[in-house]
Amino acid sequence: MIIIISDVHGNLEALQGVLAHVKEGDTVYCAGDIVGYGPNPNECCDVLRQWGIESVVGNHDYACANLDRLEGDDPTFSDHERSLCRQIYDGKNTVAKASSRWTNSVLTDENKAFLRALPLKLEVQGLTIVHGRPGSELDMLNEYVMPSQGTARLAENIEGHMLVVGHSHIPMRASRVINPGSVGQPRDRNWMASYARLDPVRFKVKFIRDEDLSFRFVSEVVQICRVAYDIGRTIQKIKDRPELPDSLGDRLTVGL
Repeated sequence: MIIIISDVHGNLEALQGVLAHVKEGDTVYCAGDIVGYGPNPNECCDVLRQWGIESVVGNHDYACANLDRLEGDDPTFSDHERSLCRQIYDGKNTVAKASSRWTNSVLTDENKAFLRALPLKLEVQGLTIVHGRPGSELDMLNEYVMPSQGTARLAENIEGHMLVVGHSHIPMRASRVINPGSVGQPRDRNWMASYARLDPVRFKVKFIRDEDLSFRFVSEVVQICRVAYDIGRTIQKIKDRPELPDSLGDRLTVGL
């Protein structure tokens, strides 16, 4: 099976809960936002690195890994990258900005380098994976694909049979487009960690591109799974870190 995770957001307990369901022979991919919001950004990066999980970069990953480079004249940080980071950071709300600053301050140099090296897009096993939506760099990092939107045209020009996105924190199975939901901060009024399981054999058949068949086919091939975890421990960790707003823990209980 192929396991798709996304939007871990520094929630170690949720990540460990999901990975406990990975079986021998499963392959895991991540649709971005390993860090941001949650209290264990380094530990979550370490887990993905130790597991060898391929991931794309998310908007929080990009901002949290680069905020300390916005000021100054770091020759390895181009004007284009600086502008992109500034756009992402300036577009965040007050709570998200506070968590980004804290995350940037505690990330190790090794994990900052890990996040900075993540690609914007993955083409693997018949899947095209981006965090936001296909398009420009900013689109792939920071644009939403919501369940209420038409999704068929999004997948017209991708290389893979299916498009995988994250960012909204809301699970979705649509025509050739799936979102596994969020591991670390679900926003569909369900507090349990969310991920997706895909049958790698069945979704590669050629008629997946037939619009009349693909939605029914996706619903059979893609399973959205939920996992309970020690949410109280995560909330307490957030409360124990004065720089992280308590609201980041409170929202976990209601899945918002």
